[in-house]
Amino acid sequence: MPPAVAPVGGTISAEAQLQAMELEWDEITARRERRLLAGWRGDMTAMERERRDIAARRTTTLVAGWNEAMAEMRREQERLVSEGRWMTGPSDFFGILGLARRENPHSRMLKWLLTPTARHGLGSGLLERVVRRCRNEPVSAPINVRKVAFSVWRNDREADLVVWARDFTLVIENKVDASEQPNQCDDLYCHFEDEKAPLFLFLTPDGRKPVTATRPCARRAFQTLAWSDIASMLEDALTDSPVAAVGDAADIARNYLQTLREQFR
Repeated sequence: MPPAVAPVGGTISAEAQLQAMELEWDEITARRERRLLAGWRGDMTAMERERRDIAARRTTTLVAGWNEAMAEMRREQERLVSEGRWMTGPSDFFGILGLARRENPHSRMLKWLLTPTARHGLGSGLLERVVRRCRNEPVSAPINVRKVAFSVWRNDREADLVVWARDFTLVIENKVDASEQPNQCDDLYCHFEDEKAPLFLFLTPDGRKPVTATRPCARRAFQTLAWSDIASMLEDALTDSPVAAVGDAADIARNYLQTLREQFR
C-alpha cells in the first residue's frame, strides 16, 4: 500500500496516519491468513492421501481374509456334502415324486389309511376319528367296514372317496388346490343321500365350507375338515396303535404325515 502523501505545505494528519496503519495491518493479516490457508490445504491433502492409503491397505487385508474364510467355508461345505450331511430338497415320498399338491395321490393315500385291514397297522384308528368329527359324537368301536373305494362315479358325478360300513356310509370330497365344479356338492348329496346313514365330508387345506352345497339339506349334511386336522388325527392314531409302533408299513404313514405337516400348516 503506498504511504500517505502529505499535502503541499503541510504535514500528514494523525487521522490519516492511523488510517494508513490500519490498511497496512489488514494487508499483513490477509497475507498471513492466505499462508495459513495454503498450509492447511496442503496438510488436509496429505492427510486425505494417508487416509486413503490406510483404507486401501485395510480393505486389501479384509478382502484377503474374507476370501480365505469363504474358501474354507466352501471346503467345509464340500466335505459335508460328500459325507451326506449337507442336505436339501424334500425328504417325503410325495415331495420327491412331485405329488405333494396333487389331489388324486392324496385321495389314494387317504383310502389306504382309512382301510382298517391295510398294512399300516392303524386298524380303524384314523377312520374312527374322522367319523367322530362328522357325527360330533363318540364312535362305538370296532367299526365294521365293508369297502373303501376311490373315485366312485354316479350319474356323471365323481365322489373322491366312499367308505361303506355296516352302520354308515362316508362320502368324502377332497380338494387340494382345485376349485369346486358347478353344483358338485349338491349333486353328491343327491346321488348318495339314500345310502345307509350317509355322512358327507368336504376336505380342504383350510377347512372351508363348500360353495356348491346350496340346497339346505346339502349345507346341513356336509361337514368340513382341514388337511391339518387329518394330520393331527393321523399322528394320534399312530401314537395310539401298538401295531403301528413296530410295523414297517407304518413308516409310510409317518412319511405321509411329514408331507401333511409341510404342505398344510
